[in-house]
This record gives sequence, C-alpha cells and structure tokens, in this order.
Amino acid sequence: MVVESQILVPEIQFIILLIISVIVAIAVKYVNLPYTIALLIVGMLVGLTGIEEIELSKGLIFFIFLPALLFEGSIHIDLNKLRDNAKIITILAFIGLTASVFIVGIIINEFTGIPLLPAVLFGAMIMPTDPVSVLALFKKLGVPKKLTTIVEGESLFNDGVGVVLFSVILALVSGEAEFNLVGTLINFSYVILGGLGIGLVSGYFAYGILKQLDDHLIEILITGILAYGTFIVAELIHASGVMGVVVAGLFIGNRGTEFAMSPKTRITILSSWELVVFIINSVIFLLMGIRIPVGLLLDNLQLVLIAICAVVFARAFCAYSLIGLFNIKSRKKISLGWQHVINWGGLHGSIPIALVLGLPVIEYGNELSIMVFGVVVFSLIFQGLTIEPLVKKLKIITSSPQEVEYEKIIAKKISIQKASDTLKELYRKKEIPSGLYSEFKEVYEKEAEYLKRLASEKLEMESVLLDKQRMIAKNKILTAQKSSVLESMRRGIISDEVAVELISELDSEIDALSE
Repeated sequence: MVVESQILVPEIQFIILLIISVIVAIAVKYVNLPYTIALLIVGMLVGLTGIEEIELSKGLIFFIFLPALLFEGSIHIDLNKLRDNAKIITILAFIGLTASVFIVGIIINEFTGIPLLPAVLFGAMIMPTDPVSVLALFKKLGVPKKLTTIVEGESLFNDGVGVVLFSVILALVSGEAEFNLVGTLINFSYVILGGLGIGLVSGYFAYGILKQLDDHLIEILITGILAYGTFIVAELIHASGVMGVVVAGLFIGNRGTEFAMSPKTRITILSSWELVVFIINSVIFLLMGIRIPVGLLLDNLQLVLIAICAVVFARAFCAYSLIGLFNIKSRKKISLGWQHVINWGGLHGSIPIALVLGLPVIEYGNELSIMVFGVVVFSLIFQGLTIEPLVKKLKIITSSPQEVEYEKIIAKKISIQKASDTLKELYRKKEIPSGLYSEFKEVYEKEAEYLKRLASEKLEMESVLLDKQRMIAKNKILTAQKSSVLESMRRGIISDEVAVELISELDSEIDALSE
C-alpha cells in the first residue's frame, strides 16, 4: 500500500519534536536551565529557520493538551492542604484575577489608545497563570508545601476564571452580546458552578467504578475518559471544562487513590499521567516557541514593553494588596518573602497562547496577539529564570541535605511497614504458605529494625532534625486536641462558646509552630 508523502508530514514533524525534546531534556541536566524554558528558547530558534510546524491551535491546546495538564496537576494536590489554604487561593484566583484583568485593560487603554473593551480582553487572555516551570523548581529546592499549594491552587482555579472572563468580554467586543450586569453575573456563576458540579458528579461516578475494579490498565483508561469526558461534557453545556477537570482530578487524586486503587494501580496511574504530561509539555512549549513571531515582537517593541509593564504592575498590585488584606483578617499570615514568590511565580504561558490562537477576526486583534506573545516570552524566560535566585535569596527553602536524607529513611520505613502489612494480609487470605511468610517476615523485620536504628542515630547527630521532629509531633498533638474539642462540642459535652474559645487557642499554638 502506497501512502502519499504529504500524509506523513505531521507524523514526521511530531517525531522530530519528540527527538528535539529528548535532546533538550538531556542537555538541561548539564545546564542550569528549567526544561520548559529551554524548550521555548529552542522552539524560538527553530521558528527562526522558517520550518513549517504542526499547527498550534486553540482546539489542540484546549481539547487535547489542557485536560491532561489540569487532571495530572490536580490529582497530586493534597485536598487537606488545599482546604487549609482555600481562602487565600480563592481570593487570588477569583478576586485577584478579575481585578488584575481590568487594571491591565485600563493601563493598556491609557498608554496605547486601544479602546477599553479590547484592552480588557487582552487582560483576560494574559492574566491566567501557568506554574509548570516554577513548581518543578519548588520541588527541586524544597520549598514549603504550603507555598507550593497556594501557587498551584491559584493557577488551577484562575485558569477557569480567566477563560470565563475571556468568553464574556469577547462576546461584548465582537457584538454578539450587550452588557447586562445581572445577566453577566448569572452567566458567570452558571459557568463556574456548572463546571464544579460536572466535575464533582463525574469524579464520584468514576470513583464508584474504580472501587469495583482491580485492573490497572482499565483504571488508567477510566481516568483518561474522566479527564477528557468531563471537559467535553462541561463545554457542551457551556460550563467551565477547566473547573470540571480540576474538581474531578482532586476527587480521584485524594479519595480515589486512597480508597479505590491498589498500590500497583496507584503507582501505574500516577506514572502514566506523568509520562503523558511530560510529552504534552515537551510538544506544547516547543510549538509555542516556534509559533512566537519574533520579528513582529521586535517591530512592535514599544507596544510589547507597555504590555509587560501593565501585566507586571497589575499582578504585583493585586497580589500584595489582597494578601495584605488577608493577613489583617487571618491568624495564618503569609510572610513578605512568600508574597514575593507568589507574585513573581505567576508565570503566563499556555492558556494565554490558547486564547489568542482562538481569537476571531476583531478590531485590534493583531495588536492584542502581539502583546500576548510578547508578555509570554518575557514571563516564561525572564521571570522563569529569575525565580530560582529569588527563592534562594529570600531563604525560604526548608529542606537541608540532612533533612532530605532523613526523609528518605522515613519513607523507606513507611514502605517497609506497608510491605509487612500486605504480607500479613496475603498470609491471612492463605495466598502464600507459612514457610514463605516466615521468610519474608524475617527480612522485613530486620530491615525495619535497621531503619529505626538509623533514624535514631540521625536524630541524635543532627539537632535541626530533632527540632523539626519535635515541631511535627507537637503539631500532631495539637491537631488531635482540636479534633477532640470538636467531637466534644458535637456530642454536647461542652458548649459552642467554650469550643470556639479552645479551638482559637489551639489554632494560635499551631500557627506559632510555623513561624
């Protein structure tokens, strides 16, 4: 069978992109450069050669790339940590994003002469954040989990808010709708809440199926259907597919992996999604680099610089002012150093590119596209490269080499305990003979004893480890006390007033541990 050569072109180009990605991935191991930023730069260099790239469209990003990126990101978020930081994440993702969109619009209108509505549309396109590079850096440096949760949580939810705002404002700009405050707010609420509802229902439904299965291949397929199905169904009813996928991912990542999956399935699913996202990020950042019109950006440098200044100012103003207000009302204050990282770590990447690629023919559309591409280049390259020095300078890294080594020992202890528990369960079900059980049991007991002794020696040698373990133990004790107070209030043993007072005192002690 003869296949025409032109049919093979996209496939060949895709393979070439993957080969370039692998080369870049290997190269960055020897160069202090984040992988995604290196891909963007290489993509821009490839684009300068005039090579004909695979078409990067809004549909490709939204319906192929985005559901996987959102789902993989959300299944790794600890719902308890997200709940603990829900107030600040909600403030930044909803109020902060909305306010910054209008601030950017006003500045662009004032300094470029672009009418206010198209200028605000630019704000809606550019302000959603993309923390892929930053979160990889956080993991490498050992940034506090709370800070990581805030940055990642804000990004996941402000993507949905940004897309909804973009759709509303685009309808006004293109003349498809007239402004009506009540109608706009109702529509906005429907899109957001509809997406959250679809995600919750689909996540619960998938969880119910996963709970009945023990086949890792089928379960991987179900999570894939969940991610893409949730997005498509939500979009079909004009709700937020982004919000739907995030909620479904949170549900499966927390409840599903704990109660509906075997250890083998859990590892396989997480590894499979990690591979999918690695491939998608590799392709999308390369294609973004290739798609960026470097010549046009240089020809319109003044416009690009105004856009960059507007975006940086709006982000900083909203981040610092809103966190400042949050600190006034909250016992769990966010330090100034953390505020710097939250502000500067709000990179702008794939969502703005997807929105600008889906922009219909409108007045000032070319100017908006140039500004979006210019800000994305500045954000991913300049901000992406300077966030690591900022984190180091602020000295907010919590994990020393000694702590990392100790954590490895503890992780091994936990895994050995889990192995012992599994061994007992296999023996109880008569799936292994008593001789084999005794053999494995002896091995695991020796390993557990060795790790216990090693951990004790580390604690005796390193005072910083002992202090940290003391803090962790104290935190667990205070949390247990708080739980008992809540239980006593629920059972009517103590009054609500007494319970509130005791919980407030315990919260203060818990907060003091992290200062």
